[in-house]
Amino acid sequence: MKKNSKKKSNDRKKTKGRIKSEVKHAARRSAVKKSRAVKPTGYDGTVPTVVGVIDCKGDRFGFIPHGDGDVYVHGHNLFGARHGDTVRVLITDTRPLREGGVREEGQVIEILERNPMNIVATVVYEDNAFFAVPDDRHFGDKLDVVSLGGAAEHDKVIIEIVPSRFGDTAKVVAVLGRFDEIGMDVKSVIASHNLRTEFPQDVLLECEAFPDTIDESEAEKPYRADFRGSIIFTIDGADSKDFDDAVSIERTPTGGYKLGVYIADVAEYVKKGAPLDREAYLRGTSVYLADRVIPMLPEKLSNGLCSLNEGEDRLTLAVLMDFDGSGNMLDYEITEGVIRSSARLTYTGVQAMLDGDEALRARYAAVVPSLEAMKELALKRIKLRKERGSIDFTLTETQIKFDSVGHVVDIEKRPSLLSMKIIEEFMIAANCAVAEKFSKLKIPFVYRVHERPSGEKLQNLNAFLEAVGVRARISLTPNPKQVASLLSGIDEDISAAVNKIALRSMAKATYEPRNEGHFGLNEEYYCHFTSPIRRYPDLMIHRIIKTCLREGVKATKKFRDDTVSAAKQSSKTERVAQDCERKVDDCKKAEYMSHHIGEKYTGVISSVTDFGYFVELPNSAEGLVRMGHLPPAASFDKRRMCIVCGRKQYRLGDKADVIVEKVEGDRIDFRPV
Repeated sequence: MKKNSKKKSNDRKKTKGRIKSEVKHAARRSAVKKSRAVKPTGYDGTVPTVVGVIDCKGDRFGFIPHGDGDVYVHGHNLFGARHGDTVRVLITDTRPLREGGVREEGQVIEILERNPMNIVATVVYEDNAFFAVPDDRHFGDKLDVVSLGGAAEHDKVIIEIVPSRFGDTAKVVAVLGRFDEIGMDVKSVIASHNLRTEFPQDVLLECEAFPDTIDESEAEKPYRADFRGSIIFTIDGADSKDFDDAVSIERTPTGGYKLGVYIADVAEYVKKGAPLDREAYLRGTSVYLADRVIPMLPEKLSNGLCSLNEGEDRLTLAVLMDFDGSGNMLDYEITEGVIRSSARLTYTGVQAMLDGDEALRARYAAVVPSLEAMKELALKRIKLRKERGSIDFTLTETQIKFDSVGHVVDIEKRPSLLSMKIIEEFMIAANCAVAEKFSKLKIPFVYRVHERPSGEKLQNLNAFLEAVGVRARISLTPNPKQVASLLSGIDEDISAAVNKIALRSMAKATYEPRNEGHFGLNEEYYCHFTSPIRRYPDLMIHRIIKTCLREGVKATKKFRDDTVSAAKQSSKTERVAQDCERKVDDCKKAEYMSHHIGEKYTGVISSVTDFGYFVELPNSAEGLVRMGHLPPAASFDKRRMCIVCGRKQYRLGDKADVIVEKVEGDRIDFRPV
């Protein structure tokens, strides 16, 4: 009884505190002012300004990139701008720095675009008041809650930031659930990136109207070639459910090869302007997270009618390419077609057959000759690409494994198999052929563009290479072959880190309505054509190709505006998806390491900074050893990019023994052994 009485007394105190907190914040609400940008007094629109995405620390200050540095914006000059907003900043002060360069300060004069991301936070109760602790500390460390919106302590919520004369406060607009629920980390990332997880009713109704099998009358149309008698098959990951590409090959009498790449004809079903098309445009891409997929198209299409499933007739767009005995492309043809896949093969299975697995070779005897020919052609194409100077950024891919209830049980590095490279080479060849044909026709199109890196980024890369002891330098007007040659000559112990830094120094590939070539692949023409089930640009150009093939070049003019908007939207959704995928991977790696606190690991130093060094473990999890864990004499040598502590140095690529100290969110902290 005493225990129950004490509990009731504590509950009453807590309730009283909550009421007090609500009363206190209710008084503040009258002081809340609407967030808006205000032009400074005297600004006439003629003074040069800086436009960019602002990086904020709550409402205290922010930075916007400018030249080699940043423009500092004090909190009282943010004028309602929040982290991630695209803003216009007026530079109000420039002063020289003792160590060289200048420090620029400015004020926001216009908010051009709001950051579309939701702000996810955890509700905490401290000192008789509720607070919201944002997952992304760029939005503040701890905000007073002015409206709980039905949330309770320890709930994960979506908040709206409400400025007031007392500083930024938070209003709860949605409750996601308890912070410790299984999968809440992924749910929070999905919510923060505002991903569309449910299909609207009109989209589902449109899908329900589709048959389960293709219309035979469409398969027999004169513009559609019948490939159902050919040996055609798919090669994908073991856990794949949607198959949007299939391949075939024949040896030619002259010692060359005739390669067929067959891509699901999604545009036959997803018509311009229909509910399915509008939803696919908004999503832009399928999002592949560690424990789930958020598809661009509903399952009936992605896994059913459009998927090139074994033994089922499917409509396709085909690229038929002729190669000589050295792997050079001689000619190609693009046509609509119908296929029936002979086999659903996996990367591991194909690799085993190429390595001589007799049981599998006997089981798939009909396709083994094709696999051998594909291996020959792919190796020749890889050799040609290397000779031409295509850049190969060798980055580690990981596979996260879960138990039946969703806990992470293991992290593995994904193997790099020749079978994967075969399909990659064939898809690149098809993409190049399609881009070349339609670029020369000068019709509206969506290209995959990778521009030459900027001189400023290359200067920074050269400074980094010098710091880590690499003698080679990259010209400020490089060709891809020079970059590829440099990366191939890097010592193995630092190659992974240099690859990462070099990749960051490159321009980001984007979708564009004009052809500007692909720097990384060193290709004059390039597009994304091979994945219309999961990428909107591919679907868009399929629609254009089919119109051109059936109605002629002039009929494609109607797509001019569509290609501009599709390129912009697809580039945007791709960036969001990539950020979301990386964030979830980091969360899951951290979850795994949280079960190994106090354990010792040997890793490699992957980055060195003025606040510590990062160590990457063999399982690809990366954590920070902070300066506070090193002797007081430790200091960061910027010129040599290392931490010096007496005779001991902590350098990029060095092996490091560490102990897992703590895990917080998606961040892992190590301490040296």
